[in-house]
Amino acid sequence: MIETYLERNGKTAKPFFDELAAPEGVVREHWKKLAHAYDELGVEKMEQRSREISQELRDNGVTYNVYSDPDGINRPWKLDPVPMVFSQQEWENIEKGLVQRAQLLNLIIADIYGERRLIKEGFIPFELVFSHKGFLRQADKIKIPGKFQLIQYSADLVRGPLGKMWVLHDRADAPSGAGYTLENRAAMTRVFPDLIRENQVRKISSYYQTLKNTLTRLALQNKENPRVVLLSPGTANETYFEHAYLASSLGFTLVFGQDLTVSDGYVWLKTLKGLEKVDVIVRRVDDIFCDPLEFLGDSHLGVVGLMEAVRQKKVTIINPLGGRILENPGLMAFLPRLCKHLLNEELILPSVATWWCGHEKEKKYVLDNLPFLIIRSIYRSNENRPYIGSELSKKQIDDLRTEINTRPYLYVAQEVVSFSTTPSLIGNNLEACNAVFRSYIVADMDKEVYHVMPGGLSRSFPTKGEFIISNQSGGISKDTWVLGPSPQSQAKPAVNQPVLRQVKNILPSRTGESLFWLGRYLDRAVINVRLMRIVLKIYNERDDEIHPETNQTLVILLKTLSAVTGTLPGFASADQTRLRQPEKELLSLAVETGRAGTLAQSLQSFLTNGYAVRDRLSLDTWRILDSISEEFELMKENGNDLRKIYHNLDQFIIKLMAFIGLNNDNMTRASSWRLLNIGRFLESSLNTCIILQAALANNVTPEVEKQLMELVLMCNESLVTYRYLYRSTLQLPGVLNLLLVNEDNPKSVAFLIAKIDEHLAHLPDNHKEGGLSPAHKKLLEALTMIRLCDVNKMVPSANANVFGKKELNGFLHHLITLLSQASTIIFESYFSPTQSQYSFVKNNNALPEL
Repeated sequence: MIETYLERNGKTAKPFFDELAAPEGVVREHWKKLAHAYDELGVEKMEQRSREISQELRDNGVTYNVYSDPDGINRPWKLDPVPMVFSQQEWENIEKGLVQRAQLLNLIIADIYGERRLIKEGFIPFELVFSHKGFLRQADKIKIPGKFQLIQYSADLVRGPLGKMWVLHDRADAPSGAGYTLENRAAMTRVFPDLIRENQVRKISSYYQTLKNTLTRLALQNKENPRVVLLSPGTANETYFEHAYLASSLGFTLVFGQDLTVSDGYVWLKTLKGLEKVDVIVRRVDDIFCDPLEFLGDSHLGVVGLMEAVRQKKVTIINPLGGRILENPGLMAFLPRLCKHLLNEELILPSVATWWCGHEKEKKYVLDNLPFLIIRSIYRSNENRPYIGSELSKKQIDDLRTEINTRPYLYVAQEVVSFSTTPSLIGNNLEACNAVFRSYIVADMDKEVYHVMPGGLSRSFPTKGEFIISNQSGGISKDTWVLGPSPQSQAKPAVNQPVLRQVKNILPSRTGESLFWLGRYLDRAVINVRLMRIVLKIYNERDDEIHPETNQTLVILLKTLSAVTGTLPGFASADQTRLRQPEKELLSLAVETGRAGTLAQSLQSFLTNGYAVRDRLSLDTWRILDSISEEFELMKENGNDLRKIYHNLDQFIIKLMAFIGLNNDNMTRASSWRLLNIGRFLESSLNTCIILQAALANNVTPEVEKQLMELVLMCNESLVTYRYLYRSTLQLPGVLNLLLVNEDNPKSVAFLIAKIDEHLAHLPDNHKEGGLSPAHKKLLEALTMIRLCDVNKMVPSANANVFGKKELNGFLHHLITLLSQASTIIFESYFSPTQSQYSFVKNNNALPEL
């Protein structure tokens, strides 16, 4: 395998530097152990290890979203089994260069938002700064106390044809990828533990510990016990997995813009208990989206008034708002001179050759060489895509030339660099693919130095010669290995350990709402699956000569299914077509996600809410969720085959009950667990009443009623319990007693209501008027109604008139009404949104221009 790779990439002259193959056709020294190991494994075992890595990432729910892509939501993360490798000696130079670059950019941003001497003295053209959207005038003169303004920094590095490392991009706004890097290393460690050990691959955990320590040190107010939150744009963001993963790993609260509010100059987190003060915000929201009052008025990702809280030094934001100015590629042309001026050093890691068109000489060179350069806007965005000169038509070049002449200060040109190639497993071969390496640097507040992660996130692209490599365009991630022992740090003097304090587990209201609906949709899916399995079983066992509408048991079950799913009229329609030919409606109830109430819609909503609170779920729980998601996709593929769907339903029950069991076993009895169970029990009690009303409150023959009672007990997992309790034939009073009244039965409505009331008592009491809250009153009324009922009087005797079940029907109808009212009250008490924080911004934007 390696020999073939060497023949293709080592001995023949080519425009790319190869990471593994030297020009002499031999393996580079630091690759030798790895190359030998790959030869020992062979292609088949390498492919097997690759499949193991993919399965590991799928099990852990590692995903990457791609906007405007039908398959983009929760797309599985791709990891190449072959890493990017740096030798110890080479890494020392890279590390030194990254520290220097971070120090340089830190001084530049401090000056840009401070005295601006670099602009005044001509080291940076003023148009380069003031014409860039990343320069936020609202952030002027705002400074984080201490040495560091640039807390987190990333640089995208590439190796040129001669083997020298170049900086392709600087990332200083909200650099992403550190969470994926951690997950990549975890997956590689599980699949290639021997290779990591034998090659002395340096650990990357020190970066995350330094990051956590630094963030907790940056609090301006509550220094002993600061509240740090990670601000995410939301679940649709392409790197949402990483946001949830990092928040969970670092022990920070994951929040969206709607979870925060500004009052009295402070930033507050909306929780079930009220408002909790926030000290540090780690943002993954681009700076101009962070405060719609001061920046983009139509942004719903940020927090109204956030900038004012920063001005008043009531909250620290990392990285500071305005940091995007450092991502201006035009700055790269001036960094060598700035490095000499500010640090009195030569730039260790040079940037890709860059020409800013704001200078006449550079502009002329760019215009004369457009077909051979890459042209970029100085402000990176989805709308400002780079122009690759060699791919443009003559008209496009002419149009671009006109645009540059019109506003030259908005454009830079960069040299087309032939990225180095590194081996990647493509198909059944090792192929040489162009690669980019992203580094991660964080300020160490204790040592007052920058700490560089000994590794990072590399990306390769199967097509050679690609200058733009990203995950959205099909790039494949690679773990990055730095070989050699970790440097020995000097022993620190013993210090007193801080007193261990238990931190309150604060639950944002939005997270609580998602947990509540996660429980609702979980039990809704469970009851739908169980009832649908029973319906399909009876349907498949029917006599072919008997039409479904002549089978009274099946007719009632089909109508019950429509009642429970809420897809009325459904099988209850006056038109008997669906009863005569129920297959189409059954398929729709199984797989149609766009129809409210279907099993597919319930499962989709369950998964969506699970994804929204993934930082609150354990790894094993997430693996179950991912397994349910895979089964859901299989069921949709089986959309025209009821037999295959029946098999999917069997699998759903196993996996849904595993999810319930695992959360009952490992979730602490905090508000999150209680809200999840309140949602579950509300849904279960409502559905039990609906099933009893739809299936057993009808006037049918004794034989049909017996069949229905048995099936209803099966649907509620209570048939065995009934047989042990009564040891007799099925009778309606016994069934009603077991499913409604018996508080020893965890499936009974009385038991469920009592549990809902118990969980509510442990939640923050938002009722200020004293006495029982409205929710407790409704639940007490429902529970008392059940406890006082006489099921024998609600059931007609054998010689009663045919209208004898009216009392049962009315009782269940009243109970359903009370439970629905209780559900609404609970939701409005804890989750009903108050006036939107964005309403003022919208009204302000609507004012007429003067």
